[in-house]
Amino acid sequence: MAELPAALELRLRKIKPLAPPFHEHIVRGKLRGKVVRQGDRAVVYDVVETVPAGPVVVTEETDFHFE
Repeated sequence: MAELPAALELRLRKIKPLAPPFHEHIVRGKLRGKVVRQGDRAVVYDVVETVPAGPVVVTEETDFHFE
């Protein structure tokens, strides 16, 4: 089985508009070391894009972009 690539970037969209900003910190901690793909949900965010596209492993170097 091929090893999954590391995520360079993740773009996440808030699904609960009134959720407090500290959830960004929480989602970073929950996703590090995990495999994510477009369409996954974490805390109050949907993953709308991964770079590279497809399933990726979130690392310490992954850049998070919150919409």
